[in-house]
Amino acid sequence: MIEVKNLFKSYGSTKAVDDISFTINKGEIVGLLGPNGAGKTTAMRILTCYISPDSGEASIGGYSILNQSLDVRRIIGYLPEAAPLYQEMNVVDYLGFIADIHGLGVKKKSRIDEMIDITALNEVVFKDIHELSKGYRQRVGLATAMIHDPEYLVLDEPTTGLDPNQIVEIRNLIREIGHDRNKCVMLSTHILPEVEATCDRAIIIDEGKIIAEGTTTELSGFARGSDIYHIGVIGNANIVESALKSHPKIADFNLREDLGENRLIYDVTSNADQDISEEIFDMAVKSGFKLSRLTRETASLEDVFRTLTTKEVRAK
Repeated sequence: MIEVKNLFKSYGSTKAVDDISFTINKGEIVGLLGPNGAGKTTAMRILTCYISPDSGEASIGGYSILNQSLDVRRIIGYLPEAAPLYQEMNVVDYLGFIADIHGLGVKKKSRIDEMIDITALNEVVFKDIHELSKGYRQRVGLATAMIHDPEYLVLDEPTTGLDPNQIVEIRNLIREIGHDRNKCVMLSTHILPEVEATCDRAIIIDEGKIIAEGTTTELSGFARGSDIYHIGVIGNANIVESALKSHPKIADFNLREDLGENRLIYDVTSNADQDISEEIFDMAVKSGFKLSRLTRETASLEDVFRTLTTKEVRAK
């Protein structure tokens, strides 16, 4: 388990991390989201013992980052956003070098072979790292982070520089590591669909503070007003619009298209945090007009992210 309690870190007058607390359990994959400069990388560097917090505490696997940093480093794998690699070494020699640092002994060859296989480095194993594309270098960094089979994995922008097929492969690998192998995975990314496709939970951080956390479904509650219902109606426009105006869970609406013969299409914005499709249907029946279509466009994680970081909503 990763436990973070009241961490602070400042650089001069700038609060990079401002009193953050959260917990991540084994077998869970959690995404850390936030705009540039939000404090994500600083938080990860603190947890991986690269820098020290000004105050607060955190533990990984029961070990304190303050008093047991060497124990913490043994059980984590860390992929920085710009992975530091020895450019003059070839891939297999570099992985062997890292395996020796971790003291893998007789497991060295099998772990190198496994990392080469699962990160798809087979075609470049004897190439020097400086010859590799950014995507391949990123995969070498990921193999490096995982070679000692750590219980905890901290990944800063793990799919940077990868093509769409490689991104899918890495996402699948992260899910396998977190769920099938019962690891604890924390990752940061600016690719919001990546969080939706990969993570069990998301923690949104802005200006050093956690402003929301939860599953994608739970976070959608913070973007109330983002759910749009596209409704087709058959009826008098005055009656329809009067019913829409009087409904307590409808924040706004606009006429998208008038098809003639009392056939109208509206975009309706809800202010509720749950599906109101049945209530719209009941409203139509009660008001005496018919529905010819009813579809719901739910708030995406991108909507939630934009709402929280622009309106400065704070989680309770």
